[in-house]
Amino acid sequence: MRRVLLFLVFASLIYAQPADAKSPVGIVRNFGPDLSAQCNLPEGIAADPRGRIYASSLNFNATSGSANICVLDRDGNIVDLISVAPATSSGVAKLLGMLFVPNEGLYVTDIGGGRVIRVDVRTHAVTPIASGFQAPNAIARDRLGNLWVSDSFLGTITKIAPGGATTTYSYPTELAPLAGETPGFGANGVAFDRNERFLYVAETSRDQIYRIRYDNGTLGAIDLFAQGVAGGALDGADGIAFDVKGNLYVCSNQSDEIAVLDTAGDVVAEYRGTGADAFSSPASLVFRGRTVYVTDLALFHGGAGQKLSVFTAPHAGASLVIGARGQGDGELGDGQPGDTDDQGDD
Repeated sequence: MRRVLLFLVFASLIYAQPADAKSPVGIVRNFGPDLSAQCNLPEGIAADPRGRIYASSLNFNATSGSANICVLDRDGNIVDLISVAPATSSGVAKLLGMLFVPNEGLYVTDIGGGRVIRVDVRTHAVTPIASGFQAPNAIARDRLGNLWVSDSFLGTITKIAPGGATTTYSYPTELAPLAGETPGFGANGVAFDRNERFLYVAETSRDQIYRIRYDNGTLGAIDLFAQGVAGGALDGADGIAFDVKGNLYVCSNQSDEIAVLDTAGDVVAEYRGTGADAFSSPASLVFRGRTVYVTDLALFHGGAGQKLSVFTAPHAGASLVIGARGQGDGELGDGQPGDTDDQGDD
């Protein structure tokens, strides 16, 4: 009952607020074209300081060949295609999580090659960063410059230091997928809270969000933060991201919604969309100011609805790249110093 009351109060507040110039708060709409041809089964998403949006192709049913990253401008036009070749000549590229870091490039996980790569978005050059994963999925970055990568099959989180050294932390009881689940993903989306006290991890097969104690580049104890329900909030918990108020946005890929959790782990809002603008297996999300972009994987809809969606949130997104002008740079209102949480995305 408490969750229902919180949601009703929250919803009444956000819909009473002034909308930004593009869309009222909470109204989900399609962004850009159908991506089935250029970026089959769009999974990962990232944004750069100039407002470009990157969507990766999971390429789920492919058995060989390259996969694309679609680059869209602010109006939703595809302005570039980055082709990523497989790790081996006989392999297949299957791209998942992405993170854009200024002056470094676009970090991407490739489940087909069991690796993490860095892509130069101007030259399209691909540099291997780390390998040996079974199912590398989402990527987060701490203020020390370490990358943190979830492995959905092993239930692990791997730290990739700036020099390339790796350290793996295993949480098989909490983060390894349940037996018999399809497609069998455990640890999925990852995100640090604003103060970097915890690394939050979505667990897809159990519909849960965990948090892992973080201290100066080291992970510690893990505990349950939020439990979802089948057919509702967190069902198929996937990509996650924080806003500047500490609310956690969670893609629920099997219930076709994005749930918002407050700092206590309670559901305070759920976004779905309607009709042709409804979500279709939402997989990942990224903030640009208060504007939230979402990949619609469409994996549980027979491939129908392979697209991006967009909606306006009540508050701006928290910075994903602390200490660098990064994904959702200061001009985009991502909550870096000088931003206000009620500004638009432009």
